[in-house]
Amino acid sequence: MMYTDLIDQDDFRERLVRLGIPVAQGADAEYCCRELLNWLALPQGAASLPQAKALVKELRLQREILLPDVARAIDQYLVPVLGR
Repeated sequence: MMYTDLIDQDDFRERLVRLGIPVAQGADAEYCCRELLNWLALPQGAASLPQAKALVKELRLQREILLPDVARAIDQYLVPVLGR
């Protein structure tokens, strides 16, 4: 039997933090998405837009290992703004 690491809200948050987006520990997926959008709206966050788009694209390609709440939050909050 093969086990795959699923991408949960903590993994998603860690990826955002690696991009330089300040997200508090324990934040759920929806909060992470809102924080990313808020960060991108700031002058210092605008430079992160290409990396944010790349992250959304990467995560959508890994949809089969996203936990449902993470996938739903990305679809609801990030896809309409950052594209498919």
